[in-house]
Amino acid sequence: MIHKVKTPKTILHMIHDLKTDKTSGASELIEITLEILEAYLHTIKDPNMDIKEDLFELSKDLFNVRPSMAPIINTLGYFIHDLEFFSKQTLLEKLKTFPAERLRIDKALTSSFHSFLDRFEGKLNVMLISYSTTIIKHLKENIKNDFTFYILESRPLLEGRRTAEILSSNFETHLITDSAMGKFIKKVDIVLLGIDSVLRDGSIVNKIGSYPLACIAAANNKAVYSVGDSFKYNLQSHYSQKIIVEQKPIYEVYSKKIKKELFKVHNLYFDITPSNYFKEIISDLGILTMPEFLEKVKRTLPLEWFKSFL
Repeated sequence: MIHKVKTPKTILHMIHDLKTDKTSGASELIEITLEILEAYLHTIKDPNMDIKEDLFELSKDLFNVRPSMAPIINTLGYFIHDLEFFSKQTLLEKLKTFPAERLRIDKALTSSFHSFLDRFEGKLNVMLISYSTTIIKHLKENIKNDFTFYILESRPLLEGRRTAEILSSNFETHLITDSAMGKFIKKVDIVLLGIDSVLRDGSIVNKIGSYPLACIAAANNKAVYSVGDSFKYNLQSHYSQKIIVEQKPIYEVYSKKIKKELFKVHNLYFDITPSNYFKEIISDLGILTMPEFLEKVKRTLPLEWFKSFL
């Protein structure tokens, strides 16, 4: 943990809440990261003190608690990558510029998503899984297309219910169990998947069930598209660090006390879908094939700063 300035319990609690957060999407997690960073800066009394070492320790704490969430790493990289002197003053100034950068990225992604939907005329049947703030926002904003949604409930936390409740205010919506994806895949035109991380080989980390959904879509000749911005590119993967898919509490899957040694329960929130299952990725960098996205994102994001954490 941070050593020059004793970490207040409030910040430790915020980091713990970030670790245990089960429902927030990438946008919300970025906001939480910013709140923690700002709270930490307000503990610094001398605005000109060099806090580089402490900031790096805080950064490690933040991206290690959510290793599947690339946006946390890239949010921290926005503040770290081009600074020569790390002080409360320089970091607060960078905090002021971040909303404009996020707005630029969001506008670019919105433009790409609208261009994508312009390909389709009339009724469009779409299958979704879990809860993606980005996908929901852009689908709700669209007034041209007549959507029907088939939404997987997304066990174990059933985030798909929340998605269905929101989209059903505007569009015909069917909430289905995860295991029914094969039954309903023939009814859909396309599958849209959110993104938690894009790995160096173009594979995508997303809510568990995304991989079998992509497999079933491919078996039925249904195109799968991923949706997310360039902050989803995972720098840990870029530098060949192992990506850990965390095990979550087993009581969410099986609430009884386990009495048999050979009885094992697994609760994973994420899986990894290989890049060949995706027709294109819709992002702030455009509507691109995965190789095109990888080439472009490596030119766009600052990458070198993360070497300090290897």
